[in-house]
Amino acid sequence: MNEQAFIIGPNGQFMSLEGPRGTTPECPEALFKINETVKVRRLKHLRGLPEIGAVVAVVPPGFSPDHAWDDLCKRPRRLLAQVGARHITYLVAFEGDQTPHLLREKYLKATDLPPAEVRFAS
Repeated sequence: MNEQAFIIGPNGQFMSLEGPRGTTPECPEALFKINETVKVRRLKHLRGLPEIGAVVAVVPPGFSPDHAWDDLCKRPRRLLAQVGARHITYLVAFEGDQTPHLLREKYLKATDLPPAEVRFAS
């Protein structure tokens, strides 16, 4: 779905911005897919996270994780957003934790557990 926004510039000039909103680009080279159960590597800076999590969104290189989260929540994309990374990242959810965590692919390991069912609670 294309959305249109206007920017008012100097001397009252209008600039029209038009583009797709609400869809995160696919990332076929990603190792993990949405709803896949993953294990977090036991690195020093990740010890505070639970060991098992679920992939909520795949964020392709160069794409803002803030836009991926807004697309997932079906909200309009925010104007000020984090710059996308050079590598594939994932939004990972943990049971009992309401905060989505942005993790690099190299911080995650595959598991033999069945796919998780991720739902949003109000």
